[in-house]
Amino acid sequence: MNIKLLIEYLGTNYGGWQKQKNSITIQEKIEECLLKIFREKISIVGSGRTDSGVHALEQVANFHVSDLNKINMIELKNKINQNLVADIRIKSCTEVNKDFHSQHSCKQKTYLYRIKTLEPCNVFEEGRFWYINREIDIKSIKLISKNFIGKKDFKNFCKVGYAGNSTIRTIKKISVVRKKNFIDIKITGEGFLRGMVRLMVGSFINYEKGMIKKADINNALKNRNKLKINLSVPACGLYLYNVEY
Repeated sequence: MNIKLLIEYLGTNYGGWQKQKNSITIQEKIEECLLKIFREKISIVGSGRTDSGVHALEQVANFHVSDLNKINMIELKNKINQNLVADIRIKSCTEVNKDFHSQHSCKQKTYLYRIKTLEPCNVFEEGRFWYINREIDIKSIKLISKNFIGKKDFKNFCKVGYAGNSTIRTIKKISVVRKKNFIDIKITGEGFLRGMVRLMVGSFINYEKGMIKKADINNALKNRNKLKINLSVPACGLYLYNVEY
C-alpha cells in the first residue's frame, strides 16, 4: 500500500526537511511517529528538500506499508498528528497508486516568498516574513522577474551542492502581489535547484535597489558572468506553497 501525506510545517526549529546527522528535521519527526504507529521502521520520501528555516504550506511525501494493514486514512492522519509536535501537521493521508512517487511524479511546484515592509514584524509574524525597513517598488520587481521566465540555465542562481547533473530549469510563472505593507512573490516551475528561489528573490531586490542592472542578470542567466552581488534572502520568508502532479 502506497500512502501519500500532505504536510504543513514551520521550519524555524528544524534543519530542513531531509534527515541529517547533526540536526532535527521534519522527515525525522514524521518517521518517528510512523514507527510508533506501525511498529516498524518506515522511510518517507518528500517531493523535495526544504532548507533549514524554510516553511511548507503543502509539502508532499509518500511511504509504503504492507497491503495486509487495514488502514483508515482519517484515523491514520489523527494518530500521526497526536504524536507530532505542534509546528508540524499532517493535512491529509490518501492511498495512491503503487507507482506514485512524491518527487519523481511531480509536474511542477510553487514557492512563496513573503516580505513585510516598513512596520517591524509582531510576535506572530517573526520568523515567517523577511522584514525590510523601507518601501519596495513592486513594479521594478515585476519587470525584472520576467527575465527569469522560461527555460534557463540557473547555474549562477543556486547554492553549491545542487542535485542532478544539469542546472537548466523551466520557470512557468512569477507573480508579485502587495497588500498594504506585505509583499508575496510566487514562483512556479517544473523543478528548482538548491537555494534557487532565495537567490532569485535576492536578485529582484538588488535590482530594485539599483545594486545590479538588467544586463547583469541577463549575463548571469546566459552564463557570461556571475552577479557581482548575489544575495540569498533569509529562509524565514520562504514557503513551499504547492506541489502538483
